[in-house]
Amino acid sequence: MDTLKDLLYSIGSFFAGLIRAALEWFLGLDLLNRIIVVNTATAFLAIVLPIGKYYIFESWFEINNPLAVYMIVITLVMFGTVFLSGMRWVFPVRIVINVWYFIALVYLWVTHTFSHAPYNISYGIVFNLAAPLVYGVVSVLIFMEE
Repeated sequence: MDTLKDLLYSIGSFFAGLIRAALEWFLGLDLLNRIIVVNTATAFLAIVLPIGKYYIFESWFEINNPLAVYMIVITLVMFGTVFLSGMRWVFPVRIVINVWYFIALVYLWVTHTFSHAPYNISYGIVFNLAAPLVYGVVSVLIFMEE
């Protein structure tokens, strides 16, 4: 019984150390890079929430974001460039990927081509618009700060 107790204590201590190290790393970042890290939650919601819904066969069906795969890549790039701040190529990469995603999303929204079925826009579109917008604005602010 003591062996199991020691094992659980060791596992708990390990995870507590990981959480402590991640928190210290996060608190060591400047404010703008913290915003990029926190905006990852918005990007996650943009990936998982539906952007449209349609009514068929007496029930509502949801439409997932067709650009969600690209938002995953954008999130990984933005999170990764937090470690590479100060390099010349970081700002153009951040701006290009976020502007491209934003334009593609607005194009799909304006042309009403998220689905071939008639649909209504859902609440997930807010997160899909907010995530690249926040990433882009913060990237510009970081560039102006340097």
